[in-house]
Amino acid sequence: MVNFRAKDFLGTTSNSLRSKDFKISVVNYTHKVSEEWHFHEKVHISGILQGGNLESRKRRDIQVSPGKVMVYNQGEIHRNRFTAHPSKNLNIELDEHFFSDGICFSNLALDEHSNMELLRIYFELVLNDSCSIDSCNEILKSLFWVDKSEGKGEWVSKAKTVLKDRWNEFVPLQELSKELQVHPITISKYFSKYVGMTLSDYMRRIKVRRAAHMLLNSSSSIAEIAFTCGFSDQSHMTRLIKNYLRTTPVMIRSLALG
Repeated sequence: MVNFRAKDFLGTTSNSLRSKDFKISVVNYTHKVSEEWHFHEKVHISGILQGGNLESRKRRDIQVSPGKVMVYNQGEIHRNRFTAHPSKNLNIELDEHFFSDGICFSNLALDEHSNMELLRIYFELVLNDSCSIDSCNEILKSLFWVDKSEGKGEWVSKAKTVLKDRWNEFVPLQELSKELQVHPITISKYFSKYVGMTLSDYMRRIKVRRAAHMLLNSSSSIAEIAFTCGFSDQSHMTRLIKNYLRTTPVMIRSLALG
C-alpha cells in the first residue's frame, strides 16, 4: 500500500472561505483523479453535494452519495474510487488550534442535525458576507462541543432582546457572551436549538425586517436604508432581502408608492 499526504484537493475548487482556524471549499470533480491511498494532515470533513464515490477505509468500503458526510481524523488512511462525474463536495479543513477549550474531535456526532449544520455552512460560503466567517466558526465549534451545563436556555430571551435593541449592528459573539455571562460556544450551539436558526441568521433577519419596514414607510433612498440598517452596502441588503423575502428592495418600495 502506498500512502501519500493530500496537500490539495484533487478536483477544482469553485468557492472557498478561510480563517485562521479553518478552510471551507466547494470542490468539483469532472474527470478521473488519483485513486491511491492517502491521508490528510488536518481534520477533514467532506459533505457530498452531488455525485459520489466508493470509499475504502481499513478493510471496509463505504458507498458515498449526496447527503452523506465523511469525517477523517488527522492521518487517517483512505482512498476514493469510481467517482461519479460530475461530483461536488463541501470540504472543510480544521487546523490543530481549532480544537481547544472543550472542543474535541470525539464530540462530533454524525446525524441529521450535523448534516443540516453543514448545509448552513454551505449557505454561508455562497453568501460570503461580513459575518460569514464568524457564523461558520460558530457552527463548526458547536459541532465539536458538549456543554453539560446546557440548562433551560434562560439566557435566550435576553439575547434576543439585546440583538433587537442593536438591530443596526452585527453583534460579535464574544461581546454577546460577556453581556449574557454565557460561554460563547453554548450560545452558538444552543441558540439555534431554541430559536431555530443560527445567531448570524437571526441578526440578518432582524435587519431585513427593519429594512423592509423602512422601504415601505420612509422616503430614504435604498442606499441610505442599507447604511442605516448596518448592511455592508446596498448589494448586500438586496441579496439578503431576496434570500429571506423572495423579493427585492425596488419591489418593496413600489408597494409603498402604489
